[in-house]
Amino acid sequence: MTSRTTSRMPQKGDIWLVEFPYFTPGNMVKVRPAIVLDYNEDTDKVKMRRLTTQKKKGYKPFINDKMKKRTYITRDIMDIPYYNLIRYIGKA
Repeated sequence: MTSRTTSRMPQKGDIWLVEFPYFTPGNMVKVRPAIVLDYNEDTDKVKMRRLTTQKKKGYKPFINDKMKKRTYITRDIMDIPYYNLIRYIGKA
């Protein structure tokens, strides 16, 4: 795992670069941008939605100057441990 490079606390509407766990053979992780929906300091979990460049049914377009490619917000909401957040990118 990559160690985080910031001490900034996630806030609603932040865009972060995150290590997302994938439960596949080898238990890989993928680094992707995501939007913070909520942060629970008691559990140290961040509720997030991933951002992706793949357009799928139900994904809404996400327009932000920080994204270099056409980006969409996924439907899935994930609880990610705070230590999986790598770098703050900006505000949504």
